[in-house]
Amino acid sequence: MPEPRLIDGRGMEPPEPLELAVAELGTLAPGEELVMLLNCEPLPLYAILDRSGYRYRSERRADGSNEVHIQKA
Repeated sequence: MPEPRLIDGRGMEPPEPLELAVAELGTLAPGEELVMLLNCEPLPLYAILDRSGYRYRSERRADGSNEVHIQKA
């Protein structure tokens, strides 16, 4: 399995992390994973992922940030 792609959006201002994620989604191959590190719960991104047929899971990290794992369904 390929190494996950990473977007560390913790130091970015909205909507930059969302824009980067949307750009990456179109290039994900089946089996590839995009991991995002964010300071907030990315609700607008979840809506896009649901509409576009991507699988995702989110977990709260010990430092309070969110780690979101995204794969092409």
